[in-house]
Amino acid sequence: MCGIAGIINCAIEKPLDIEERLLLMNKAMNHRGPDDGGVFLAEDRSIGLANRRLAIRDLSPLGHMPMANDAQDVVITYNGEIYNADELRLELKLEGFSFRSNSDTEVILHGYECWGNDVVPRLRGMFAFAIYDFRHRHMQQPKILLARDHMGIKPIYYWQTPTTFVFASEIKALMASGLITREVDPAGLVGYLLTGSVPNPLTIYRDIQALEPSTYLVIERSNTLRVHPTTYWSLPTHTEAISSLDEAVERCRISLAEAVRICLVSDVPLGAFLSGGLDSSSVVALMRQATTGPIRTCSMVFEEAEYSEAPYARAVADAVGAEHYERVITLEDMQREFENILHALDQPSVDGVNTYFVSQTARQAGLTVALSGLGGDELFGGYPNTFREVPRVRNALALAHQIPAGVMMANAAINLLPNRARWARVQDALQQSPTLASAYMTRRGLFSPSEVRQLVTRDIWDAAVKRSDVVEAVALRANTSDQNPHDSFAWISRAELRTYTHHQLLRDTDAMSMIHSLEVRVPLLDRQLVTTILTMPEWVKKLNNEQPKPLLVRAMRGLLPDIVLNRRDKQGFTFPFAVWLRGALAKQTSEAIFQAADAGFFQADAAAKLFEQFQRGEIHWSRVWSLAALASAA
Repeated sequence: MCGIAGIINCAIEKPLDIEERLLLMNKAMNHRGPDDGGVFLAEDRSIGLANRRLAIRDLSPLGHMPMANDAQDVVITYNGEIYNADELRLELKLEGFSFRSNSDTEVILHGYECWGNDVVPRLRGMFAFAIYDFRHRHMQQPKILLARDHMGIKPIYYWQTPTTFVFASEIKALMASGLITREVDPAGLVGYLLTGSVPNPLTIYRDIQALEPSTYLVIERSNTLRVHPTTYWSLPTHTEAISSLDEAVERCRISLAEAVRICLVSDVPLGAFLSGGLDSSSVVALMRQATTGPIRTCSMVFEEAEYSEAPYARAVADAVGAEHYERVITLEDMQREFENILHALDQPSVDGVNTYFVSQTARQAGLTVALSGLGGDELFGGYPNTFREVPRVRNALALAHQIPAGVMMANAAINLLPNRARWARVQDALQQSPTLASAYMTRRGLFSPSEVRQLVTRDIWDAAVKRSDVVEAVALRANTSDQNPHDSFAWISRAELRTYTHHQLLRDTDAMSMIHSLEVRVPLLDRQLVTTILTMPEWVKKLNNEQPKPLLVRAMRGLLPDIVLNRRDKQGFTFPFAVWLRGALAKQTSEAIFQAADAGFFQADAAAKLFEQFQRGEIHWSRVWSLAALASAA
């Protein structure tokens, strides 16, 4: 796990000092790779790659990056873990390639030499890498291949002009290049306020883009730069035949076991986050099934007993014989880390604090790698407010479009969202077609469009809505075309994976774990497991008897204690935010909000009114925290 960066420049009149800028970019990412670092420069100094290394596999100097092939004409900088590296290594040896190291970096490098761009879809794991290819440089222009993994686990951000292309694992590193201004993108800002995270390919800054998952860019350099994007994979939309529930459970169990097993390769201490919920507990139980060695687990508990899942986590740790590390997170911890948390956010987010603390806890426990249960809710139906409620909301919206206005509004109030704070979202939804997408946004959205218009200035709103990319990103682009009226479950799974998981959970996990130099692996988002579960028919996954994730529960029978399998409530790594933000954290939160207002993200008077509503208990804490988090981009 590492940090990557690079600069490509073809400006002749004013060439850049690439080496100095890359060193600054690398310095900004020291936390991503405290073990090693390096910079590669092309002979003409017009192209450079940089890397910070967190050594996980092959801890020797042979794993140093940027890494070149034997001929010194193909160079890679890489961030991630390739779980099928050993299989690919054997295949490449049969093709005649020899290896100097045991690193997966060299597997990608030789894989590119052998298969070209087609190496990318062959990789199973999480990755973000850049390959500089200057073979046959006298016959053709050199090129850069910039690639991101199937599920978007590892990030790449980039900025480009006709003559310059700059990329990095973090926006902070891009800014450290000295080439980019901190000018707010109205579309990214509005997208953030609508959803709680900035939707790809937007970022909070104008002209900086996020490379989409399952995408690679080929960048060719001549007098100007030519950038060619390719989407090499997408979430499946078809359904596979299943003859019985027993068959589905067995397929699920086999896929789960394999996804966890392949994530256990490591030359450094490895453990797992353990909240006591079904997803993280399943990962830990499957770790025990795959190994007889020691397992270390990490959990957080709170002085506020109603937010603590300690009994469930301890039950699982005891059942698998794990060395369990438990840390009490207090209000004082949050006060002390408040500024550090905002700094750690690479982009503003309504989430991420939990991952900051559990990652810090894992490092204190001596871990360099931790497995997480992230992805289980999206695959198996763990969010009642989407999997259970979105189809009901869609049906209610359809009914509301067929009846008189007065009855329509009453129906919406009663049947859609009893929470008055979400009433504005209902009103907006009633102005749209009654689709799963419009229903989804009433449940997943943060602020409604009408509320955002009141928060931001008119100039920001007008600039945002003129941009089709923000409209499409927030409206779940590409989701409305694959709606199957008989399988809303699969549609919601894809929507969760494409939006909430990708834009928020994975982005926050990367930023908040790497700030502590911790690698987090997410086996439940393994590409093959995702394909297996997404393509199962709805009837094997659908919620019943109010029990969440019934397929996962059945697959884990005999591996987990009944106290975990029979839970009906969902909690996860939940913090007592409402209590803290109304109490001792109110001053720090208020200061952050008005710092963001001074930076022009929203209007101070509208934010003050919102903060007062929160203090009176009228709105959810997430709305207040979302405004405070914008201070991270100020």
